[in-house]
Amino acid sequence: MTNDSGKIKKNGWRVAAGVILLFQLLISGTAVGILVWLDLLPVSYVVLVALILFWLETVVYVLFYSRIRDKKKKLDKKAKTTRRYIKRGAGCTISALVMICCLFVSSVMLQMGNTIAAIAENTVSTDSVAAYVLRDNPAKTLEEARDYVFAVTEKYDYEHTCEAVKRMGGSVGSELRTQTYDSVLDMVTALYSGNVDAMILNEAYVELIESQDGYETFSEKTRKLSDQKIETVVTASSETEEKNITKDPFIVYISGSDTRTLTLATSRSDVNILVVVNPSTKQVLLLNTPRDYYVDTAACGGAKDKLTHCGIYGIDCSMRTLGSLYDEPVDYYAQINFSGFETMVDAIGGITVESDRAFRCSEGGYYISQGTNQLNGAVALSYVRERHAFADGDNTRGRHQMQVIEAIIKKASSGTTILSNYTAILDSMEGMFTTSMSSADISALVKMQLTDGASWNVKTFAVSGTGGSERTYSMPNARSYVMYPDERQVSYAKLLVDKVVDGRTLTDADLQMPTE
Repeated sequence: MTNDSGKIKKNGWRVAAGVILLFQLLISGTAVGILVWLDLLPVSYVVLVALILFWLETVVYVLFYSRIRDKKKKLDKKAKTTRRYIKRGAGCTISALVMICCLFVSSVMLQMGNTIAAIAENTVSTDSVAAYVLRDNPAKTLEEARDYVFAVTEKYDYEHTCEAVKRMGGSVGSELRTQTYDSVLDMVTALYSGNVDAMILNEAYVELIESQDGYETFSEKTRKLSDQKIETVVTASSETEEKNITKDPFIVYISGSDTRTLTLATSRSDVNILVVVNPSTKQVLLLNTPRDYYVDTAACGGAKDKLTHCGIYGIDCSMRTLGSLYDEPVDYYAQINFSGFETMVDAIGGITVESDRAFRCSEGGYYISQGTNQLNGAVALSYVRERHAFADGDNTRGRHQMQVIEAIIKKASSGTTILSNYTAILDSMEGMFTTSMSSADISALVKMQLTDGASWNVKTFAVSGTGGSERTYSMPNARSYVMYPDERQVSYAKLLVDKVVDGRTLTDADLQMPTE
């Protein structure tokens, strides 16, 4: 009876051990399969993980099934049983840890893959197109204004305007009457003078209106009757040839969307930085162009406008405008709004910057000391937006923006930072960061960096100019502050871009423009 009971226990353990080993094998195999499927790690890393998991499977098998050997026959039955339980317990512990680690890593890698896919796929931009009336207008709803004449313009954002007019007409059950004007300011003037009862406008233009003399109080004088949210797929029609992103030089346009919502929207671009990358030489050039640069834009056949206004006509307009300015096509874009920037900095645990002087930020009242500063997301955002504290305004702001980008690259590339903050980093990117790079391109860059572990030589350069006043394509009825490009600096910037593209390594001396 005792022997039968022992056999039953022994057979029962063998079955249980087999089930544990099978589960460990399935979970380990699934983890390796996910790594292969996502294609985010170098092949050597995946092979190493597979070999380690196979070795651990073998270790657990030996612990479960190997017999207690006692060549000198000094162990009694109780001691052998104790050792057997210790081995089985160790095997169960190792197996449990392996399965937990595999599930954890699989979850992290799947989240990373989903995030990369989300930011690399076509991103939806949400625009708000509203119907405005004067604040003392008796109409409180769109239904009450169904017989009004609405001012519209065909020159700016006409596609979204048409969609908004269609939706508004559908909501009141009749087609809206519209009056077309040449410019946004003409519409506002007509509204103020009573020539029209209301106007329909993309909210992205409100700041443009209020930047003009005599129109600063537009938001106070008007109110919205209806607000239509219109979604558009963000695309960039790059005309450049396909590139091997781990070998061929490429240029990325970094745009800072002037919004504070958790989604991207059409707006002015206050950050306009080209990142010129040569993956073969590990050289990166950050090239800043002031937001007020008065340039030939890609909008309306090269009409002159401020660079920041290009963002209103789409990311592709900004890319082609800068590509034309520096005689080098821009291959990709990476756009982040200000909410996303703040969240990203907090996600990596803050950044360190060196300030040339002490000053207090206009937004938030944060004090920046001369020398080393540790910045969280809110302070970093104020730091890169500040311009009123400096005599050269936008020029210093541009340098600070590049300085912060460099700090983020250094902090985020740290293995410790990524491991300790991976969830926050991935969450911060969702819905607030988008790029035209494909998920395959991003994966290739990740694998390249993991394979060679090389450090990058990051250099910065900023062009400048002189202030003036001009009519712009976006605001043709009134003069706006602009910055006339310093053609000599622009020409030198072109040379630096060419050096990076041609495989040259930049030095600090290269960044000093000759005096003559």
